[in-house]
Amino acid sequence: MLRIPARFLTILPLVAALLAGGCRRSDDPRALLDRFFGTALRQDYAATYDCYYGAYRAKVSREDFVRRRREASVLQAYRILSLEQQGDTARAVAKLSFAPSAKLNRPVPVDTTVTEDLVREGGSWRIRVW
Repeated sequence: MLRIPARFLTILPLVAALLAGGCRRSDDPRALLDRFFGTALRQDYAATYDCYYGAYRAKVSREDFVRRRREASVLQAYRILSLEQQGDTARAVAKLSFAPSAKLNRPVPVDTTVTEDLVREGGSWRIRVW
């Protein structure tokens, strides 16, 4: 008979929860924003792409998105300034800090404030653009 160590049974749910992470399972708008900006900070642009809603992903391929993001400024930090949720939509304001960029002829870091619209799509929160 196969015996499974008790430690394994304790760790298994944690591993499953971590593997289920990503932008596909966002329980609330704040969690989605943290995944969206966090993946951009790590320059994991394929995971950032997964945070967008279906209409955007239908128009822009993952490869095009990743290529364009790699050509743009690198995100160094973010801070959520406000988040308002109304039913299945939400709006967030975030302060972003970008690294200097030789490609953009910008020798110094730059801070900017952005507004992100969010929508619940298929039971998960997504970034809505356009």
